[in-house]
Amino acid sequence: MTYRSTMNRKKIATRSYKVMLATIWAWVHVTIILGQTTSQANFYSTKVVFQDSLEVSLYSPTMFRVRISHLEGAKFPTQYDIPFAIGKTTPWNAVPYTTSEDGNTFRIKTGKIILQIAKRGLSWTVWSVDGKRKIYPSDGPAYGMFKDGYTFFDNASALNEANKNSRFAHWFYHPATQRYTDIYLEEDALEDLYFIFGPSYEEIYAQYNTLVGPEPLLPRKGYGFFQTQHLACDGTQQQLLDVARQFREKNIPLDNLIIDFEWGDGCDGRKETTWGKSLAWAPNYTTPFTPEEMIRKLKDLHIAVMLIHHSAPDFKNRKHQGWTETVYDEAIWNSAYKQKLDMGIVGTWQDTRINDITDSYIWNLTGQHQPGKRVMFLGCRKTVALNPWDFRYSVAPTENMIGARRYPFHWTEDASSSWNELRFQLKATNNTFGPLSGYTYLSSDGVAASWRAQARWNQFTALSAVARSHNPKPWSGDIDVFDFTNKIRITGRDTITAVKKIEKTQTQTAEASIRKYLQLRYRLLPYIYSYAHITYQTGMPIVRPMLLAFPNDYICSSDAWPYQYMLGNELLVAPVYGDFKTMEIYLPQGYDWIDYNTHEVFRNGGVITYNVDDIHTLPLFIRSGAIIPTRQATEWIDPAVPDQITFEIFPTDTLSSFTLYEDDGVSTKYQQGEVARTVVTCERNKTSGKTAVRIGAVEGHYAGSSSAARIYSITWNGILNQPKVFYRGKAIPEEGKKPMAKTPVTWTRNKTGDALIIQLMKRAEEELEVVIE
Repeated sequence: MTYRSTMNRKKIATRSYKVMLATIWAWVHVTIILGQTTSQANFYSTKVVFQDSLEVSLYSPTMFRVRISHLEGAKFPTQYDIPFAIGKTTPWNAVPYTTSEDGNTFRIKTGKIILQIAKRGLSWTVWSVDGKRKIYPSDGPAYGMFKDGYTFFDNASALNEANKNSRFAHWFYHPATQRYTDIYLEEDALEDLYFIFGPSYEEIYAQYNTLVGPEPLLPRKGYGFFQTQHLACDGTQQQLLDVARQFREKNIPLDNLIIDFEWGDGCDGRKETTWGKSLAWAPNYTTPFTPEEMIRKLKDLHIAVMLIHHSAPDFKNRKHQGWTETVYDEAIWNSAYKQKLDMGIVGTWQDTRINDITDSYIWNLTGQHQPGKRVMFLGCRKTVALNPWDFRYSVAPTENMIGARRYPFHWTEDASSSWNELRFQLKATNNTFGPLSGYTYLSSDGVAASWRAQARWNQFTALSAVARSHNPKPWSGDIDVFDFTNKIRITGRDTITAVKKIEKTQTQTAEASIRKYLQLRYRLLPYIYSYAHITYQTGMPIVRPMLLAFPNDYICSSDAWPYQYMLGNELLVAPVYGDFKTMEIYLPQGYDWIDYNTHEVFRNGGVITYNVDDIHTLPLFIRSGAIIPTRQATEWIDPAVPDQITFEIFPTDTLSSFTLYEDDGVSTKYQQGEVARTVVTCERNKTSGKTAVRIGAVEGHYAGSSSAARIYSITWNGILNQPKVFYRGKAIPEEGKKPMAKTPVTWTRNKTGDALIIQLMKRAEEELEVVIE
């Protein structure tokens, strides 16, 4: 008995001693690395190395990388520390940890989790910090890149999703050149697997945003409408200008025209050539004006121009980049692209496949040619239900690498034109393969066969993160699908015979619907743009699937409503994805929801059956308590013209707030903090029944911001019999009822009497409050 007690004491003492040594070793290890920061400047992250060929990089207490090296000689050279998957290139803060081991397992314990690695086979598991609950692996369902409060991913995709790219690390960040193309490892020698534990969606997004890199803001005009002019080799400069003018005549908002391969990329006049064969303008786009004059005329209409490229520069280490129609000498391609940028185009649609490294190179090149400006760029994230001419598996994005989100925005590739495709694209872009996979700026072509499907497709596009159409005339009626797919197919081009089509007059078109919802998008620009800033800062997407927006609502948490979503935090969009008369919609319980179209209030939410017989009406709901900034009605975005802001307020009994973000709209200075923020709050006093609306002082500034007095409007939605408005404790008479004393606040009622329209003037540094009774 005594012998056993002595042995137990010795075992406990030995274990404690080993843990103590492991703790000391861990801290010494961190200290050594931190010491190198000063002397050698090569500290990047806290690292633990086991068994010579296994390295764990700790980025935070809940985020790490397990790297297995098959390299000969040095297993973990510093030059391979930051592969393409990683966007953070500055050092991480040191992560405190302890290590321990037994005969079978290595353990690393942070303040949040325990990582256990099997000595034989190097498989690993993650446990709660108390060691009682296994976090990973787990058996729960996967939603995009999320599973049971965590995500894991390699260099190609998350959660082992199918992918055509190598899962090994091959391209690495070069600190001197600040590029990912200068350091390349040919062999499949470095296996990387990243793990992030939340457990909330917000915590996972925040860490993913830091590790992989944030999605940069588009130029402010990039939040307007993109129209792709795709006329194949029938296209001419005059047709392009005519379409642009028709947008203005029809009062359909437009900011960006994308010219397809007809600009010269794949056409020589009316003759189709190999796509990307020419870097010069086609004859049809050099008369009657020079290309510079054409671009200037479009600019006079407030329309920016992008070009599609089916070519790429053959830069150093451009390997395993999939399909690119034509490849040029690097200097030749770069020079031709710069020439177009100098002419006035704003960027490129890089229409190639499995080309993330190429896209990254061209994204950075665009920025280098336009220093300090935001980049306009469109890459490929192939995911379609049915490609009309390429019958390969495409229902999951198999051609992107982790890290591609750093160059928004993306398209889902050539899609078919059916209702089924519309339904698939809705879920893909605004749920599974967009926001739930870390991609905010994802767009689809929106070329539907029938005008009714066109109307519905454009409705959800107008209220997505980006709005784009590939239909040469999105207001047109039913289209000839066969003729359109002939124009975009890759194989069998030599058999295409151009046939002059006579356009049929069609009384029923999608024009009214497209105009209505694009105009709404443009009024909502301050709201959408503010969430774009939140996306950049936190990773939380502009479009939020229901399970992301309401994770604690069991009706939403299983992604049972994948075709409806939240635009920001205040607007619920329920696109119509079939030729329905009625449709079920779920309004999350615990909130009142206001029908945007009818103003009907649905108390405490629930499942409703909604009449969608009117093709021009999109189901749209406002969450009670919402504060939504809107702007004046315009058909284009001019960053130099300040928005006339109206705060649409839908009061509730709880405190609500909104932060309006504003910047110069064109530069990258927002990344250095040149952003103005205005916090608006609405709070009801339950005792007095009065509601206080407060517009705070503007925090921060940017080039072009002003401290001069600015007029704001407030639309206070709510039925009041005899409303009263107070400013600084004094009642303000309704405009037109009594002579107005000199005051920065005026108000009146709207025509229907169910809302107050309050106007106020305030300087940037002032805080102004009005009270409504």
